[in-house]
Amino acid sequence: MDLRKYYNAKAIAMRLQQLPPLYTTVLDTFYKRKVNHPFDKVGRSDIISIGAPAPLIARGAPSLPVSGGSLSIDDYEPYEAAHHQFMTAADMNRLRHLDEQSIEARLAGIDDNLRRICRATAEGIASVSLTGTIIWPVALEGGRTENYQVNFGTPLSYVPGKKWDDTSANIRQVFNDLQEIETTIQNSGYGGQVEFWAGKKIYGVLLALAEVYGENPKAKLRIEVSAEGVNVGGFLIKKMSETYADPLTGAATPKVAPNKLLAFASDAVHTVFYCALDDLDAKLQPLPYFSKPIDTKDPSGVKIVGRSKPFPVPVVKAMCWSTVTD
Repeated sequence: MDLRKYYNAKAIAMRLQQLPPLYTTVLDTFYKRKVNHPFDKVGRSDIISIGAPAPLIARGAPSLPVSGGSLSIDDYEPYEAAHHQFMTAADMNRLRHLDEQSIEARLAGIDDNLRRICRATAEGIASVSLTGTIIWPVALEGGRTENYQVNFGTPLSYVPGKKWDDTSANIRQVFNDLQEIETTIQNSGYGGQVEFWAGKKIYGVLLALAEVYGENPKAKLRIEVSAEGVNVGGFLIKKMSETYADPLTGAATPKVAPNKLLAFASDAVHTVFYCALDDLDAKLQPLPYFSKPIDTKDPSGVKIVGRSKPFPVPVVKAMCWSTVTD
């Protein structure tokens, strides 16, 4: 049975459209900008000073270079996420007795599983990138691994006068710290809209401070606790206790450490580049997900391979980390 007719670009796109959309917090909230990049690599000129303000030019003057100089288009080489699901010859024998609708349903289940793995991998890499550096294992032949590393620079940081879990801390100090963090980002040229993600411990401390403040009959600062988060005088702090699985150990790793606060300008163009795939059947195109069948002889069967090449690029000067509890 030849599965290739089910794996052209049009057939895959139609199959994916019928599957439920995937949502992952970092990719869909922090990385709102998605780009299908025409090259297999990403150049510095594609990412340096993304969206940063620039001088005007005098009438008749030449335009200004975006990067400030000539740079290669292949300075960064993203690696692919590629996984497969094996269908034995016995599976194929059963499959050929099904009608077209049932075959499509079976293949849709396989694609759903593979795209979820690709998406989870991209979300994990995107979560790591929030530090300004991607460090992620790459599988080598023979079962060995080595670390793939890309450094985008150091994010902004803010040191509070006292920790929020200090016995003398109060909600007004929290408000002042949030103001200073917002100003830190705005002074870098970003921050039209700043969002806050609080680690698990911080969020608990914040709830306790909000409860104490709410019992004060003279309280004037607006404090609201809702399903969205804790609103402190107009600053909405959202709980970020999500984890991703370490690709080597499987250990749950926090996207934001329990004692850390991440603030980021959501109007900055934090970008995920989906780079061109190293696959002739994909026509070397940049696709968030692509799959195809590969016949194998020993053991006899078909590997359905799903591929993606995500490369998340944060704007490090539009984000600020702060350790506000011990």
